[in-house]
Amino acid sequence: MTRPDEQPPSERKPRRSKRGNGEGSIYLRKDGRWTAAYFVPKPGGGESRRYVYGRSPEEVETKLVEIRKQVRAGAPLAPAGLTVARYLEEWIEQVAAPRVRPNTARSYRDLIAKYLVPKLGRKRLGQLGARDVRQFLATLAADGVGERTAQLAHAVLRAALEDAMREEIIPRNVAKLVRAPRPAKQEREPLTVQQVRALLNATRDHRLHALFVVFAVLGLRRSEALGLRWDDVDLEAGVLRVRRSLHRVEGQLATFPTKTQRSARAVPLPKLVVRTLRDHQQGQEAERLALGAKWPSLGYVFTTPIGTPLDPRNCTRLVQDQCAAAGLPAIRLHDLRHGCVSVLLALGVPPRTVMDIVGHSTLEMTMTIYGHVSLDDKRAALDQLGGLLDEEPEE
Repeated sequence: MTRPDEQPPSERKPRRSKRGNGEGSIYLRKDGRWTAAYFVPKPGGGESRRYVYGRSPEEVETKLVEIRKQVRAGAPLAPAGLTVARYLEEWIEQVAAPRVRPNTARSYRDLIAKYLVPKLGRKRLGQLGARDVRQFLATLAADGVGERTAQLAHAVLRAALEDAMREEIIPRNVAKLVRAPRPAKQEREPLTVQQVRALLNATRDHRLHALFVVFAVLGLRRSEALGLRWDDVDLEAGVLRVRRSLHRVEGQLATFPTKTQRSARAVPLPKLVVRTLRDHQQGQEAERLALGAKWPSLGYVFTTPIGTPLDPRNCTRLVQDQCAAAGLPAIRLHDLRHGCVSVLLALGVPPRTVMDIVGHSTLEMTMTIYGHVSLDDKRAALDQLGGLLDEEPEE
């Protein structure tokens, strides 16, 4: 049974031009579009007829020229009936989901369902062009979609088309030819050393005081800190090993391998952290004895009072509430990680060492994303340069 798109035009008017056998002739359809047939080799031998469409004869002609170039070069041509929607559905389930975290796959699905399929889904994958992608982004902007969301939708499309090109379904990734929106970077001010000290003093009597110390001193990600188990911590040797992360997925808490290969790491523990974790371990043991057999044997370092793992959202809320109670500026929990890196760099710790401590995948991330430089730091540096170059003695 042939597909509708492989049927010849329902009504042909006088053709615009005549070509050689198999090269296609341009006709005007009932619906006002121009079309032409072309032939492509089948993998098992023979040829299959396909059609190209356009709003003008010139547009069809341009498409035919490009297709003939691809056929002569042996470049892949997407199956005639494969739409962007059908391909994205296949891609997310068979290609993307198995290689990314569940929460990431869910965000991909949301972007596909909300933006990509409604705007581009009916388009034939093989006919998707850079102009279509540019117009898609323009439509999102006109609809009031934020630049960051548009950037993410473009990134998902680019990743999907890259896999389609790798599998030789399409000859090139047209999403790479279009510049995605670049949201203005919002530089965040991490807490100062004095503010972090104030936060630690304010939480000294909290049952999870050690969690605040781990965030501030070691710069662990939230998921890494919540995924810690006591068998990851050697207080005698003063070493903590990051091996897993804890996330909420589909309403359930679950552990996964670390974010990247570099995220799995051994972190030496300063005396402050060792002392605080010892105190925390004693407090947790008292809670376990009080609860008796009801205490779950899960082994997590940071738990609720009944021994279950901490929910990531509750952890964030806890940190923000404690900052407010201490009279400190509102921050994201991740800002404590930013602050840890910034202070280490300000102390003159080699960037490569900082990168290994916090588990960044690249040195560039350490330097450009997390290397916050305060105005005072910049003033001190320029004062030193000015003093070096100033030939006029101070009066």
